[in-house]
Amino acid sequence: MNLIKKFILWEYSRETSVYVIFCLVIVAFIFLTPKSWFEKRDRPATRTDAIAVKE
Repeated sequence: MNLIKKFILWEYSRETSVYVIFCLVIVAFIFLTPKSWFEKRDRPATRTDAIAVKE
């Protein structure tokens, strides 16, 4: 619980290795995440919407 509290309240200064590693993890996530995770798929919400449009 203490570790979670430290992480949420972020008591580390910018010069610590914990801060640098955390920033590197964020940057790695941004650049290494596949685009397919964020692509919007055009699927109808329900099948009835697609049927109503066809008629």
